[in-house]
Amino acid sequence: MAQIDNQPTVAVVTLHNSPNYGSCLQTYATQKVLSDMGAVPSIVDYYRADAIPENETDRALNGQVAKKMPIFKIPGVKALARIPVSRMVKRRAAPLNAFRHSKLNLTSRPYYSIEELEKDPPRADIYCTGSDQVWNSLWNKGFEKAFYLTFAPEGAKRIAYAASIGKSSLEDWEIKPMREALSKYSHISVREAEAAELLDSIGIHGAVPVIDPTLMLAKDDWSVLHSDDVPHEPYILIYQLNRNHEFDEYARKLSEKLGLPLYRIAYGVNERRAGVHTIVCPSVEQFVSLFMQAEYVVTDSFHGTAFSMNLSKKFVSISPGRFSGRIMNLLEMTGETGQYLQDYRDFSVVDNPINYEHVQQVFAAKRAETQAFLHTAIND
Repeated sequence: MAQIDNQPTVAVVTLHNSPNYGSCLQTYATQKVLSDMGAVPSIVDYYRADAIPENETDRALNGQVAKKMPIFKIPGVKALARIPVSRMVKRRAAPLNAFRHSKLNLTSRPYYSIEELEKDPPRADIYCTGSDQVWNSLWNKGFEKAFYLTFAPEGAKRIAYAASIGKSSLEDWEIKPMREALSKYSHISVREAEAAELLDSIGIHGAVPVIDPTLMLAKDDWSVLHSDDVPHEPYILIYQLNRNHEFDEYARKLSEKLGLPLYRIAYGVNERRAGVHTIVCPSVEQFVSLFMQAEYVVTDSFHGTAFSMNLSKKFVSISPGRFSGRIMNLLEMTGETGQYLQDYRDFSVVDNPINYEHVQQVFAAKRAETQAFLHTAIND
């Protein structure tokens, strides 16, 4: 791997504290990639308003799942639910927070608003927008200025590494502030080719599509995050982010077809299903090891799909509904669109041969392209 000159410090701002394993692991991978190249990365410990720990219970009580539950429309129910929901939120956050504080080089202080960042920005040679859906105004509920590095000192070097817009079009209102902010970047890379096209359409030219940071680390790199607390029998792993009865039924029938037990990674006890071994809020090391040891994986997650492919697993990828384009981009890039389930009656998907020799060749080539981008972006 080509080394970066002079060990520059790089302040990375990304969705490192979203309450899911994918966000946590892409941040870890970003940090390791930059460090392995000779840079000195730090992760800006920035919290969106709804990600501030004190606000997470309110977010859960007012989120999409709660809105779909008629019981929460009854006066007083939310107040009664606050204590158990708060406990659930804390349990979900605990393993992710433990990993962040032990494995990530966080800035010396947290930032709870863009005003705090602009008043006292972290010092660095380079400021970097990291991966995940940092430029998705739907996901971020608006234009999140911190992810556009508006806090960086005037004249500071700004780059983006594997940033994602996560949707197929931009709202009229966001085009101007996006163009103004990104015009200050010297180098931009994005996670989807579609994002590069969107940026080009608003006058931000030359964005380079690169692979997700989690794919920059090979199996041996991930094996460092090891846990023995995994099943010692062959099993089907379920990693499901979106409530979907058809998904549940498909996994159950697949278990019957293959004669293998189901193990589900869950964020809460409410995700338990009859006949399924449910592992609630595993440690990050256990999460990685569950993928490592699985015989099959069934997932509607981008990072679930990426991990399955990176670790050469048999898998089925199911549409999550919105934001599914990045999963299809990954499957198209590797020539494995046959693993994307089109019909819940189709169980032949698991029998499709996956050409992992070709997949790993694609990943190796994409890693080299990404390293070349980063080397240029940081050294220029």
